[in-house]
Amino acid sequence: MAFLKNAYLIAYNGGCMVGWGLAFALGVQCLLMTGGDLAKVWDAMGLSVQIAQWAMALDIVHAFTGLVRSPFVTVFMQVMSRLILMVVVLLAPSVTASWHVGMMALSWSLVEVWRYAFYLNGLLSGSTEKVAYPIFWMRYSLFAILYPTGITGEVVTMMNSISEASFATALGGRAPLLVKMCLGLWAPASPFMYMNMVKNRKGAFKKRFAPPPAPPQAPVGAEFPEDGKGGRSTSEAGKKVIAASFAGMGTKEGAEAATKCAAVKNWRFGYNKQIVRLARLGCASPQAAKGSAAAGLKWMYENMVFHSKDQTLTGPFGATVDKVTGSFETGSVKGSGVSSGLVYKIPYDGGWHPTKPQPPAADKVLTGESLKAQAVKWAEGGIIEPDAADALCWTSDYFASGKTLEGAYVVMIGAGSAMGPFSKLLEMGATVVAIDIPGNWGKGGKRPTSSLWKRLCDVAKASPGQLIFPLAKPQAQCLNDNDMHENSGCDLMKQPGEIANWLCTWQATLPSSAKVMIGNYTYLDGDLHVKLALCADYCIQRLRKARPSTGVAFLCTPTDIHVCTSESDAAARANYGMGFGSMGLEKIANVLSGGKFLIKNFDKPVEAGGGKAIKLVDGLSVAQGPNYALAKRMQHWRAQIEFEAGATVSSMVAPSTATISVIHNKTFAWAYGGMPYFKFEIFKQETTNAVMAAMLMHDTLNTKGPKNPANRAKFNIDNSLELFRTQAVHGGLWRSPYKVDSVGEVSALIYFAGIAMPYLLGLTAFGTAAAVYTSGVL
Repeated sequence: MAFLKNAYLIAYNGGCMVGWGLAFALGVQCLLMTGGDLAKVWDAMGLSVQIAQWAMALDIVHAFTGLVRSPFVTVFMQVMSRLILMVVVLLAPSVTASWHVGMMALSWSLVEVWRYAFYLNGLLSGSTEKVAYPIFWMRYSLFAILYPTGITGEVVTMMNSISEASFATALGGRAPLLVKMCLGLWAPASPFMYMNMVKNRKGAFKKRFAPPPAPPQAPVGAEFPEDGKGGRSTSEAGKKVIAASFAGMGTKEGAEAATKCAAVKNWRFGYNKQIVRLARLGCASPQAAKGSAAAGLKWMYENMVFHSKDQTLTGPFGATVDKVTGSFETGSVKGSGVSSGLVYKIPYDGGWHPTKPQPPAADKVLTGESLKAQAVKWAEGGIIEPDAADALCWTSDYFASGKTLEGAYVVMIGAGSAMGPFSKLLEMGATVVAIDIPGNWGKGGKRPTSSLWKRLCDVAKASPGQLIFPLAKPQAQCLNDNDMHENSGCDLMKQPGEIANWLCTWQATLPSSAKVMIGNYTYLDGDLHVKLALCADYCIQRLRKARPSTGVAFLCTPTDIHVCTSESDAAARANYGMGFGSMGLEKIANVLSGGKFLIKNFDKPVEAGGGKAIKLVDGLSVAQGPNYALAKRMQHWRAQIEFEAGATVSSMVAPSTATISVIHNKTFAWAYGGMPYFKFEIFKQETTNAVMAAMLMHDTLNTKGPKNPANRAKFNIDNSLELFRTQAVHGGLWRSPYKVDSVGEVSALIYFAGIAMPYLLGLTAFGTAAAVYTSGVL
């Protein structure tokens, strides 16, 4: 199959290159013979341009079906703009004898010759990184001149076509109006297309001329195991740990799935099906779910490796880190804020959209009755589940009764995280034990990490709570606050043993009545996320052993597979067929995309025995990658294991949130802009922080909630995987008719359609008025 795909793309790109090359050659020949008369160019090269351009429509199909990894929205805009011009010159043939059409055709052909030569060279050499430099340079440089000349030719051609006699009556007299509408779109679209190429050029040159990687050094901290091929493949490790998790189920189905998992060749694009199968088989029985979680973490502890900084300790992660004897000093900052009369507040102004990206204004705050009313509204609108609304209302009432978080201790691994509850916990009087990066990184540079610790300490000082943190030296020996900030923190990936030792020593100083929670809020890209998750897991299990009453907390991403409520599953089924479906477009889009777009957001329930059917919602986003999925599996496994062991586990789905790291990627921002059409609400970071902190507080303080395993029977939690269906704040994902991974491109198109709508309406009104006026009615 791969051979046929490659052969087809080679033939397609080669054919397009030859076609555009012929067109350009004919145009240049005409210029030479006519003394540079652009007005005569179309007669010489027009037929070749028409054939090459209509063939180029296949670019849209290739991007839509995923045959090539090109952004569909960009390809669609680029190719469709050209095809519109092809229709214009067919309907207004007299405009072709003009300089602007000749300039447009020559610009197109010269750009496309080198673009298709680039793709062809990449296919033949096995990688676009191996494309010959002259072709590479032309591909990413000619646009600087040819895009402006081509766009100028397009705009002038459309403007002149309007006055052409035959064009005025074309398409039932609607052709001029349609061209005016297109001209309205060209203004915002042209800069976008040009700047997109500027961005692509910058990235391509940066990648091609990147300095060679530094020579390998002795590994320090958590590492993936060697793969027997001279490297440390994350794909091989990921495949093996998921296979081990299948085998740990102790069932025939699990053993068969383990064998199939181990045989997956392309893990990067095949992992998602294994994750879905893992969840479904785990739902079949409580024993399978428990065994799977234990086996997965066991593999990680026995096969991942750890190296101490001095290389005196090396070996399997778990056994090696257990030998670490070091620790930290303890620092503390006591807040001076008033603890009486605390009111729980949630910043909220209606959710995030590209048109209102700013944080909620100071007066846009939910409290008391307005908070509870919004919680109910969210639940009724399918944005959160009803039990999540109940938890929010409970937390609001708890503080309204005059209580605080005094006596509650929350260990935050990744205290500075954008998604973490750090500020809200301190605001309501809790003691936060902060684990985050060392404050001496980047010392003397533009962005020293001591600024992180300054921020955390400043928040603590202004609050009624207290901050506890690891220090490299006794706090009394710190010369000033800046010195303390530089000596604060720790390196989680290299010092998990020291951190765990310090936490165990710290917890021994607490009264037996203390309510302790430990949560992991860390995130890094790629394999680093897995390493962080493993080191955080080590600290969690060590603290749980030292203090069995300790609860555990995680934020679950909505873009994962979870057990969901029967009500949300029924809502997704009911919503399917609305909107696009009412016009039959959802099925058309799904078929044309090869099953990629607008996939139904529900599946067959898992029969769990005793007549119980467990529903799941698959929100997995393949683009996030297998390392992200593995890190989240580890968090799920720890949550399941500790829940089965009797710990309160505050782990629930958080909503899609417009953090800076997410919306910095314009593609995600555009998709977020169109997602409300599919019954999503994108939360602002400030809102998510406050909402999820309220959920954590509820789980810590309310012993009658679903996150307390003592209440399993009350909440019908037979299988530990059902823990994740409770108190979900999914932002609408569970009740949307389509899987979140199948609506991104369509959402972006809807967003752009919304931007263009005022222009289209204005142009339509203008065109209608002009038509009425010229017809003599007025």
